Order: sequence, then C-alpha cells, then structure tokens
Amino acid sequence: MARWFLASFTAAIVLAGGLAAADDKEKKATDGAKPTNVTVTKVDAQKGDITVKYTDDQGKTQEKTFHLSQDVRVVDETGRVIKIDVFESGNEALVIESAGKLQELRRMPMRGRNRTLSDTVRTLIEMSDCDAGCTEEVQKIYDTLRKLDTNKDGKIDPKALKAEADHILQERVNEMFSHLDTNKDGKISKDEARGLLKEHFDKIDANKDGFIDRDELLKAAKERHERKAAETKATDKEKK
Repeated sequence: MARWFLASFTAAIVLAGGLAAADDKEKKATDGAKPTNVTVTKVDAQKGDITVKYTDDQGKTQEKTFHLSQDVRVVDETGRVIKIDVFESGNEALVIESAGKLQELRRMPMRGRNRTLSDTVRTLIEMSDCDAGCTEEVQKIYDTLRKLDTNKDGKIDPKALKAEADHILQERVNEMFSHLDTNKDGKISKDEARGLLKEHFDKIDANKDGFIDRDELLKAAKERHERKAAETKATDKEKK
C-alpha cells in the first residue's frame, strides 16, 4: 500500500492539494494562497527565521528565508500549533503564501522506508492527552476500521477497504464540486475552477463542452489517485 500518499490523502483535497476546500471560516484568510512543499535547510529559532528549499514551476531548485511574524500560523501535521524550534534541517514542510506573504508553515509527516501509515496513528495516540479532540480523532479511526472488519474476525476485509476508499474519493469530489460550482448549475466553468483543476481544465473536460461535470471530475480524481499510488509504490520499491 502506498505509504506516503495514503497518509496524506485524508488531509488533502483531490486535485487541488487543499487549495479549493478551505473551510468557509478560513476562506478569507487563505483566499489566493499558494501551498508549496519544501525542505527545511536552516532554522534560527532566536530570530524566528527559517530557510527552505523547493522546486519552482520551471523545475529549478530555489532557496528562500521566511521570518515568522506573529500572524503566521505554525502547526504540526495534525493542525496543532507548535513553535519554530521543533523544525530541524532536513524536515519536510508545507508553506502557504498569499500575495507573497507567508500565511502558514506546516510540518509534514516524516517520509522514509521505515515510516508507515500506522506510524501516523501512533503519533496521534501519543498526542491523545493533549485535549479531548485528540481522543475523538482516535475514536473516529477505530470506528472506521471496525466497519472494515466485515467478518468480525479482527481483520480488515480488502474488498471493504477498497469500497471505503472509493466512497471517500466520491465524497471529496462532491465536496470540491459543491465548493466550486458557485452558480449551482451542476457543472464547473473555467471561471469557477481553481488551483490544479483550473491548470488542467482542458484535459479534465473530456467532452470539450467548456465545462467539467461531476463524472469528469471523479474520473480525473481516480486517475490521479492511481498515478500517485503507483509512483509511491515504485519509489518504495527502489528504497528497499
């Protein structure tokens, strides 16, 4: 099973990398935000500076230093507010910028051959005493996995797992569709599209009618899911 993709999939929005599905209460603050995956190269906790490297749209490696002012949110992979001093050189992170200004710095789950999806659950359990919300999240995980034990023998049913994955993908597509279909005409125009959906609009618009319908969006989401899973599987195989 694709480790990194599945670990981050539940927190990401299909096709838009989270860009188009911000909560309404946060939409104003993150409108126009650009998320970028980066690798931390230097941290100066005393000054509040963090230097990162990333690959730009032309495929070139760039380096940039951010000063974390008081209005910048610094959070871990679960969304819990943290301090800059938890970051170290080599850590992977997500930076969210809007109008050239840093809005959020988020620590990403550790990648690596020995890092698995179960490690993410272990981390959440380790944090379960932080507040009631952590306990609730662990309970949700348990309830979800229990549904997949269709034979009640303590084992996950692979067919039930696949069916649940398809259901979650459908839900995320519906959420994204509802979010972008502002005029509620049952289709997404080029003006309504955002993020990667807008960037790849013509490709996703299979019937070339100038709109993306729900079936086209679901088909594109499934293809992207399968492609990312295959890429991650190939990467994991190379590391072994």
